[in-house]
Amino acid sequence: MKRLIAVAAMAVMLAGCQGMAAKVSRLEVGTSRDDVLERLGPPDSDRSIIGYEVMSWLDRRPSRFSFSHKDYTVVLKDTKVVQFGPGLVRRDGKTSLQIETGDP
Repeated sequence: MKRLIAVAAMAVMLAGCQGMAAKVSRLEVGTSRDDVLERLGPPDSDRSIIGYEVMSWLDRRPSRFSFSHKDYTVVLKDTKVVQFGPGLVRRDGKTSLQIETGDP
C-alpha cells in the first residue's frame, strides 16, 4: 500500500513539472482563449497589438544542463488562437504579426 501511495505521489509531482514547451505543443489553431488559460495558466504579459491579443509566458526555470530560457507566445484573434510557439511577437506589415524565435 505504501508503494502505491509513493508511486501515485511521484506521478502527481512529475505531471506538475511538465515544461511549458510540452504544454504549448498541445495547442491548436482555433483553440479558445479560455482553453489556453486553463492549459497554460495566467500569462506573464497580455497585450493588444493591431487587433490581436498577444499573451506571453516566460519559461525561466534553469534546466540541469543550461540556464537558458525560452519565451512562449500565443496570438489570438477574436478570442481564438491563430499562432503559437516559442519566441516573441513582432509586427509583420501593417495588419499582421509574426512570432520570431531568434534562431538563425
